[in-house]
Amino acid sequence: MSIELKSYTDADNFGTVQVSENVWGIEPNVDLMHMASVRQQNNARLGTACTKTRTEVRGGGRKPWKQKGTGRARAGSRTSPVWRGGGVVFGPRPRSFKTAINRKMSAKALASALSANREQFVVVADAQLQMTKTRDFAALLKKLNLNEGKVLFLTAYDENLYRATRNLPNVSVVHPLNLGVTDVLKHAHVLVSESALKTLEERLGA
Repeated sequence: MSIELKSYTDADNFGTVQVSENVWGIEPNVDLMHMASVRQQNNARLGTACTKTRTEVRGGGRKPWKQKGTGRARAGSRTSPVWRGGGVVFGPRPRSFKTAINRKMSAKALASALSANREQFVVVADAQLQMTKTRDFAALLKKLNLNEGKVLFLTAYDENLYRATRNLPNVSVVHPLNLGVTDVLKHAHVLVSESALKTLEERLGA
């Protein structure tokens, strides 16, 4: 079975380009896609939230008032969690959310996402991406009918393309070697350069 993606090679030529069946034509594995998506989102978490316990907050050097005779409740320290400004009980502490799956499962999950969503991919010739102006890139998206919804742009890092896309709030630029399942699933359209397509297929062993 021949698998094709929509392509745009020059100003007046829309067509298709053949891609690897082993990457774009497999039966999607929803469970693997879910595992890979959870992994990607977990690994993106910083895990830096932190609160101070009663031993870390400032104060607490002396008993606030004597034990008896004041008519008030007994108190031993201003750092008690029941006091305003006191320590926090069971609050968040720095931790790692790192989740791992093996490389074969990760590759199969990404191939599943690509196969399930290949209709949203458009391949663009590298020659059509020689631009530095935001208005030129926006015009390209409009010509390709990709100006509605979020757009993922797969390309190797290029300073000129970065300048052309950084002010477009609906466009995200990702290197093909860094592409994850979540990136594919959360974007309505995916624009991929010819060179990035080749890199992506080589990454997945096509």
